[in-house]
Amino acid sequence: MIELRNVQKSYDGGATLAVADTSVVVERGEFLGLIGASGCGKTTTLKMINRLEEPSSGEILVNGRNVLKQNPELLRRNLGYVFQGIGLFPHRSVAENVAAVPCLLQWEPHKIQTRCEQCMELVGLPFAE
Repeated sequence: MIELRNVQKSYDGGATLAVADTSVVVERGEFLGLIGASGCGKTTTLKMINRLEEPSSGEILVNGRNVLKQNPELLRRNLGYVFQGIGLFPHRSVAENVAAVPCLLQWEPHKIQTRCEQCMELVGLPFAE
């Protein structure tokens, strides 16, 4: 479960508000789409969940634990996050990009293959190595 409680993110000493008073609960197995215009805070919100950004105020909990009290690297190993464009490895296939973290975690090859197939099916993309 991921829960945001009155989360805000501001820059420039509070002059620029990127995310304002956001609260949401995403239960295990649920999907949530963040939809909005460019610059409305979608990416900033996701970056705060996995601690690529720190919230200015509020709380973010993953499985009931405050993300600010967790090791960022360990937290990120348990969260799925797909970057839009810039975070992908352009010299790798889609499957290789999907498999990047499981490979870093030294999963067994058959487990990586199975998980990649599941992820690709989940989003409606064909799987090809």
